[in-house]
Amino acid sequence: MELINCKECGKLFSSGGQKVCPDCRQSEEEKFELVKEYLWENPNSTVKKVSEDTGVEKELIIKFMREDRLAAEGLLVDYSLKCKRCGTEIQSGLFCSSCRSKMISDFNQGSEPEEEKKKSSQEMFLKERFKRNN
Repeated sequence: MELINCKECGKLFSSGGQKVCPDCRQSEEEKFELVKEYLWENPNSTVKKVSEDTGVEKELIIKFMREDRLAAEGLLVDYSLKCKRCGTEIQSGLFCSSCRSKMISDFNQGSEPEEEKKKSSQEMFLKERFKRNN
């Protein structure tokens, strides 16, 4: 495990892939639960209203939406999330469903030519070998 500084408080900790220390992660979870309970009792609240009434930073509420932990349903979003690829407005996450599908498709296609390349280079090698023997 790698030792890094927490992005929130700067404390040194053993990361294990995390970017924030266990204390900050726990604090964030408590804030998430607070926002979730608030929205349960006050549906259709704006991000600004939730932030003011709970004391949870607006940026953190938006982060919960980006992480798909908090959907914009039940939350009147006075902040629009945009797909990082095409800019289309989305409810949560980083990418719209169209871009997500396109990236998956591109990724799957990207692995096929590599196999084809390998196959053709092996054929080429064998052809060269046969030419030398003749």
